[in-house]
Formats: sequence, structure tokens, C-alpha cells
Amino acid sequence: MSWIIGISGYIDKDLQETIKKLTPQPLYKIEQNNLFIVAGGNQQTCIMANNLSSEEQIIAIGVGLKKSGNEFDFLAKDDWLNFTNEKQLNNLNGHFVIIKWDNNEIKIFTDKLGLRDIYVCKNSQNGILFSTRIDWLLKIINTKINFKEFGSRWLLFNQISSNSVFDGIERIGSGKSVFIDRKANIISINKKNWLPVFSEQNFSPDDFSNTLEQLIMFPLLHNQRISLSLSGGMDSRVILSFLLKNNYTNWYAHTFGDKNSPDSVVVNKIISDHNIHHEQIDLPFPDIYGCLKEIREYVSATIINSEASAIIQLRNYNTLAGRDEVIIDGGFGEIWRRDFFNRLLITGYKSLINKNTKEILPHMKYFRANIFNDEINNIMWQGSEEQLQNIFNELPRIEDIGAENWLDLFAIKTRLSNYYSYEQARLDSLLFGYMPFIQPSLLENIFNLKINHRKNGKLFKYLISKNFKDLTKYPLAKGQLTYPFWFNTLLSRIWKISAKKLKVKLYNDNRAEKLIQTLSPFILDSINSSSVKECEFYNYPRLLSLSNSLTKNEITNNEINELDWWLSFEIFRQENNI
Repeated sequence: MSWIIGISGYIDKDLQETIKKLTPQPLYKIEQNNLFIVAGGNQQTCIMANNLSSEEQIIAIGVGLKKSGNEFDFLAKDDWLNFTNEKQLNNLNGHFVIIKWDNNEIKIFTDKLGLRDIYVCKNSQNGILFSTRIDWLLKIINTKINFKEFGSRWLLFNQISSNSVFDGIERIGSGKSVFIDRKANIISINKKNWLPVFSEQNFSPDDFSNTLEQLIMFPLLHNQRISLSLSGGMDSRVILSFLLKNNYTNWYAHTFGDKNSPDSVVVNKIISDHNIHHEQIDLPFPDIYGCLKEIREYVSATIINSEASAIIQLRNYNTLAGRDEVIIDGGFGEIWRRDFFNRLLITGYKSLINKNTKEILPHMKYFRANIFNDEINNIMWQGSEEQLQNIFNELPRIEDIGAENWLDLFAIKTRLSNYYSYEQARLDSLLFGYMPFIQPSLLENIFNLKINHRKNGKLFKYLISKNFKDLTKYPLAKGQLTYPFWFNTLLSRIWKISAKKLKVKLYNDNRAEKLIQTLSPFILDSINSSSVKECEFYNYPRLLSLSNSLTKNEITNNEINELDWWLSFEIFRQENNI
């Protein structure tokens, strides 16, 4: 990822050397009285600028989008200097961490949706450390994992709180800002609770279309080439419909993975029929050493955001690195389809209205692996309950905005900062891109767009039909199968259940199985190591059972999934001496 690490206060030579070893080939290095900062990564997403009329300097990590009238554009190097306070930053789209400093003060700002964050802590000599790479801070200070905070990250769809999962380290994101008095070495942190607009003003499907079109097309208007991450799903097809509608030629599409997957089959039919420039990217499966190297880098940078095998698909982004183009995708488009937490809405509605956290959590549970002992599981479950209760206290009342709006707001506040942010940070090190569907200029109006437009993909189907009707004749792909374009949410789920019951032949995605088999020597050695046997929070009998199944070559799909997730956690534990 494009990154920054620094310290304010007392700086000894050993710490400087440690930071230098962690940060090969930095783009910028600042050494001043009681201040040491190193930043680097992708030159497009790591920018430094100086204010010639003052002593202020700035480093911006990420991508900023400014709006003037009805036009968007990316922030150029010197543009970042014009956003000097929280009020000005509130009007900025994109994802970023900004650090400004002069002789007296250091200021740190983050985007209000939480798509980039930074971590702050103190070392034993009372120096104030800050970095976008928490794994680097873990190599500098002594700390341990906080299972209360980590609990929802492991037991539920994603973490609920926006806190750090390590003791003594403060996570700064979602509009939080930090002010450090350089002379007194005092730190203060300001919180910000961004909310969409709740008003009687109507935001129509055409209003949505106009804003989204501006967010998609502006790079082409500035002669920048676009590369669209195209899948067989609904969200990227909406973006494709705008590109086809406008007759620009300076763009192409790319798709990751096996050409025989449902996603790729649908995409290749579309691009063939419409003569779209397209690149299918499916890098060869790495050997055991390549797998371990890439998993180590991935889980360290993303704090166990996904199972280990996720890197097999995500590593395809490496092919796009260094290209002079803008990558856009349909990330978080589900929010405009009312597609989050529907199970909770249907089966747990009464518990939700009553704010009964104990009854709500089972509806949100997402099984990864039974690798922790009972004590740790109890701590994690208790932490999840507390985090959910805190969310109820922070968000508007369900009675005031309605259950469906509340669940969408819950998804915005918890999923962007706790799932999308980690992958966004990783991608910033490789390429220059953004997600149109989650820009604040659009997202702030989500609750002014009537729910009946958002449900069942109605809005997106309307836009695709309006922009480029021919795209409606192709099926949609999700997971292992495809289904007709006009299916609503309920029909698509019935279709999926029916396919399984009727034993319809589904696409076999064997990446996880292949990874586990490739890494089986490492997995078996690790489980049998004293480090794992003596680890105080593992459920070792379960690990031993998984090991036996792997040894006998009698491992089930569920056991492969558990090993896949354990591998992600264990490699993170090994890399960071947890």
C-alpha cells in the first residue's frame, strides 16, 4: 500500500534504523527537530507538497476527488494544500489520509467514510508513533491482540467497531482527526460521525443517474484512460452501461480469474457481442514459496481481512500495477440494491426493533473456523455484543428512519471501514483507482432515494435498460451459477437453493483446496510446532483434527474452509509475534 510512518518526540538512532529497515525505497523522508517521517509506495497515491507562503508541509496518501459545479476531477499535487481544515475536507470525495505539519503542530485527517486509516500509539520513551501500516508498529512496540475488539471481525460478517484490534494502538479513520503539539508532545483526537442526509427532499433515480454518470465519466473528459473491473454481476454492468452509452473509446475492461467461471463466461459473451477491448487476467498458481510470501504480505497489510486463498484471485491486480490508467469498479454497489442484512430483516426483525443484541448477533454470524478455545470465544462474543450496543447508541433510532434504512446505514458505517478499507489501502500501492458507488457526493443522498427504487436491484435494472438496453439480455453471475437478469432478490435466492437441491452441475472453484494441498507441509509442520501447541488462545484439539484429516487425505470442504481461515490468522500471528 502507499504508506507513511513517523514519530514525533524523542527519536533514538535504533528506532530510526528500525523504521528505515521496514521502509525500503521511500519516496519521501523528513528529518527535523523531534520529527521523523518516511512515506512511499505508489507515486500516484503518495503525494508531498510544500506551501511556499508558510512553513506548512503535507503528505497525502490515497486519492482525492474534488467537485466544482457538476464536474469532478482528481486532486493534483498542489490542490491538497487547499484543504487545510476539517470543514474544507468535508467537501472532498475519495479515500485518503492527510498529514500536515509546521514547526508547532502536526495534523492528521482521514476521509469521512473510513476507506483509509492510520494508527497512532506511544512507545516506551513517550514518542508519538503514527503509521498507515499497523504491522510495522507491531514490530516497534510491545502489544497484544484485543480479542474483545477482534471478536466481531472473526465471528460476524466483519468487525463492527472502528477501533484497533491491538491494545495501546489507536485507529484513526472515518473522519477522525489528530492534533499533535510538537513542543509539548501532547496528542488530541477528534471524532466525527458522518451521516447521510435525512430530509424530505426527493432524490430521484434520474438524479442518481446524473451524479453517478459524472463520477464515472470525468476521467475520460480529462483524457485519462479507464480500466473497468468487469464481472458478471449487476454493479459493474451499471458502470459498463454508462461507458457504452457515451461512445468514448479511451477505456477497456478487465476480468480476473478462470475463463470458465460463471463471471468470465458472462463477461466474454458481452464483450464478444459488443466488440469491447477486454483483458482476461489469470496468473499461474504460485508454488509453495510464492504462496507463503504473498499470503504473508496480504494478511499483514489487511489484518486477516479474508481467508488465505483470497490472494489467489487478488494477486491478479499485480498485472495492472504501474499502468497509466484509472481503475474503477462496482465496489459496494450492493448498498444501492438494499442487499445487506436481509436475513436479519426477515428473521430477526422483532429483535432488531427491540435492540436485543443477544438475539440479533446469531443472525449476523459468519462461520470462519472453530480455532479458538472457549474462553477466547466467550470474550469475542461479549465484545461483539458491546460493539453492537455502541452502534445502537451512535446511529439514529430505528423508529425515526425505519429498519431497512437503519440496516443500510449500519452496513455503510461498519463494512466500508472494516472490510473495503483494508483492500483499498493494499490496492493503492499498486494502482490508481476509486469506487464510484461510494463517493460521498452520491452516498449522502442514499436515504433521499425511496426504498422501493433501491429494493431488488430495481434502480440498477432501470439504469442498464435506459443506458444500453441490450445488456439486459445477458444473465447475471453470482458465485457458482448464473440466473436471469430480471430475477429479484428472492427469486435469485430460490434459484440458488433449487440448483443445489436438484444437484445442478455448478462451477467448481477449487482455489482453496489447491492452496491447502500446496501448503500442506507448512500447515502440518505449523500445527505440530511448539508455538502452536503452546498458544494460549487456540483450540488445539480442533487443529489436531484438521491436521489428521489433511494427513489422511480425507479432508472435507468445510475443513478446507477452516484451514483456509486458520492459515490466514496463523501466518498473521507468526509475522507479528502475537
